[in-house]
Amino acid sequence: MAKVSTYLVGLVLSLSLFSCTSIPSLSPPPSANASGPRTIILNGQKVSEKDVGGFTSWYCNDFVYGGRTLVEVGLFGDPSLAGQGFVLYDGGYTGEFTHYGRKGLVRRWDWGPDGNNFAFVIKPDGTGLYYDFTSVKLGEGKKANEVYKCHQR
Repeated sequence: MAKVSTYLVGLVLSLSLFSCTSIPSLSPPPSANASGPRTIILNGQKVSEKDVGGFTSWYCNDFVYGGRTLVEVGLFGDPSLAGQGFVLYDGGYTGEFTHYGRKGLVRRWDWGPDGNNFAFVIKPDGTGLYYDFTSVKLGEGKKANEVYKCHQR
């Protein structure tokens, strides 16, 4: 009887935890065009997935509460665009071109007026870290300004 009770308690706890996890949205990503290939606007310029070999992207939401997409980062499928990527703001389809790089399992996007004022890093476990370096002095350490949970689209 004790084994059955222990099993039932474990089952209830497992189901409780599972019911709290959020499942990524399956709705189509936002696009500047209502139909046809997905189009995003980067630095005021329309970029169609058809012209860049498609997009590979990660959508990121609040680390604790989940909810809507707050940031999307990605890269282009065309090999001639290696080292370039994008960041989209506020779960929409507008943002900026970025420098993209991968070291081992860690992915990183850098952008801004000087090319490295801001950074977004995705760790192998899906944790997204946003950094704003605009007020950091040379050689000074910096903790992430924001932390997100990211899922590959």
